Amino acid sequence: MTSTSKAATTAGARRRAAARKAADPHMPTIAEASNRFNQTHSYHEPGSRSALNFHFTGRLNLIARRYRTRLNEALKTIGQTQARWDALFWISVSGDDATQSELAERMGVEGPTLVRMLNKLEQEGLVERMDAPGDRRAKTIRLKPEAEAVMARIAALTRPLRDEIMSEFTDEELMTCLSVFDRVMTRLERE
Repeated sequence: MTSTSKAATTAGARRRAAARKAADPHMPTIAEASNRFNQTHSYHEPGSRSALNFHFTGRLNLIARRYRTRLNEALKTIGQTQARWDALFWISVSGDDATQSELAERMGVEGPTLVRMLNKLEQEGLVERMDAPGDRRAKTIRLKPEAEAVMARIAALTRPLRDEIMSEFTDEELMTCLSVFDRVMTRLERE
């Protein structure tokens, strides 16, 4: 990213933050909200591990939501969404073997939601459904060649956004975060 485009991206982030604050000046920042909540609700002993867990998971949730919002703003310029990107990603890595229900479970969406999305992706010529071997009722999904161009456009558009957001962090900090996230995900996926 050039210094000019980086400055423009940073300026855009500042404008969005100022607009949010101007829209409702009474809304606290994430840190302020967390502190206010802890002062008015004594669900966790201040300084306890439970309080730390509460702060961590709360921030993780908000970060995911904010990132998804920013990503959708960027993807809207090419007629895509983060949810469609997720679907294309999971179809791509499934090796043409995943059924619709398996994809819905992996993506964390309801079956009918995925079916509607797949219908649109199929109408656009990006995916195709095939009968699953051994089960006439089930369908497997695979990408059509045209999907590669769409995924490349998504990658080209989202790379600068990620680079800008993560620019202040060292590789070591990111690797530590990834390690923690991987361990959290492992615990969440245990059944």
